[in-house]
Amino acid sequence: MSENNEEKQNAENNEEKAGDQETTEDKPKAKFTFKCTKCDKCCLARGPIPITMWDLGLWAKNGVVANFLPYLDVYAKPDGLTDLILKPLAPPKKDDEKPSTEPFAETPIEELLEEKCPLYNKEQKKCLVYDNRPLSCRTYPLEYDGKNFSVVDVDCPGIGEEGMTKEELKEMRETAKMMNYELTRMRIALPVLNQIISSNFMKLLMKQQMEAMSKMSDDDKAKLDEIFKKDQEKEQQK
Repeated sequence: MSENNEEKQNAENNEEKAGDQETTEDKPKAKFTFKCTKCDKCCLARGPIPITMWDLGLWAKNGVVANFLPYLDVYAKPDGLTDLILKPLAPPKKDDEKPSTEPFAETPIEELLEEKCPLYNKEQKKCLVYDNRPLSCRTYPLEYDGKNFSVVDVDCPGIGEEGMTKEELKEMRETAKMMNYELTRMRIALPVLNQIISSNFMKLLMKQQMEAMSKMSDDDKAKLDEIFKKDQEKEQQK
């Protein structure tokens, strides 16, 4: 091949590549559309549901906080963040499974990541607190991280369903942004509140112990001192 022909061929190849790149760049992004199909998948295998300040305010306003209290728990996540959550109920124990010997033993949250929401009735296929459902449920499966929107469940059957209006999309995005804001508030407040509550609890406990000690007879105090001395001697012998 002559030098001129080779240069011509290279120029044609470069034009083809540029054309392909332009086609790729001009390709429109897939439009997010969503319509809930009521498949109940997100309720049956949701795992811990994060609770925000907005949720607590809504429940207090509607007088339904007591309905949620049995299922609220604090979850120290693997990423270092701490969330207030709706904790799923542990599945029934198998017949051959031995019961725990610890009186206050609980199922670790890590073992409940695929369990259903505790407030979803599987038989009736019905959310028992739909009007007071958490923000996390209202924005599912769309999330916002402070910069970008993302779909947390790409297998959700409602994704891609037609019929979503611009108003509905706008509302869903605003809800996702509010969820991010309110969850951040909760994650900032929760460790502080925990420290205050723990400190006050310890003070109350010490006060109760001192009051109980003041009411003890001299003989009871002597017996208690003897018990403490024996415990100390055992510790020193180890």
